Amino acid sequence: MQVTAFWFVLALVIARVMSKPAWISQNHAAPGDGTPVKDFRIQCDSNSLGLVESQARPGIYYLRGVCGGLYDDPNASRCSFLDLSMCYINDGGNIRAQKLGYFLDSCNNCALYAAHGTNMLACTCTRGEHNGGGTQETAVQIDNLLYVKNGFLSCYGYTNFECPEITVPY
Repeated sequence: MQVTAFWFVLALVIARVMSKPAWISQNHAAPGDGTPVKDFRIQCDSNSLGLVESQARPGIYYLRGVCGGLYDDPNASRCSFLDLSMCYINDGGNIRAQKLGYFLDSCNNCALYAAHGTNMLACTCTRGEHNGGGTQETAVQIDNLLYVKNGFLSCYGYTNFECPEITVPY
């Protein structure tokens, strides 16, 4: 009986860990604060999306976008930056979604582009010694992971900051 209960609980834990939180893909309140989460493809001006390399932290790329969805004014928008290292990891030369993955520690020459109606992030990443070393070009689709929360680009509950004034290093 205890063994059966153990396996049942273990299966529930694994299913929860492996599944994407429902509030990311739906237009429901995020846990704890009641702020709606919204699809960034709908909330952000596609012409405003771009990668910006940090002036203060070379090698760090921010996704920049002007997005709506502010809770106090649904018609307003704000410009925000999101450090993509908070959202992705380099896994043997391939970029994939992972909270606090810090992929930029081993990827560079990144670019954002649109292909077949989706937003893609492409970089040159190291493969690691266990994968033969060297580097390779890799790309990941970013539309399913990123979202807008109160006008800020976000992933895994992380937001960074509003776009700074032109004279302020970021």
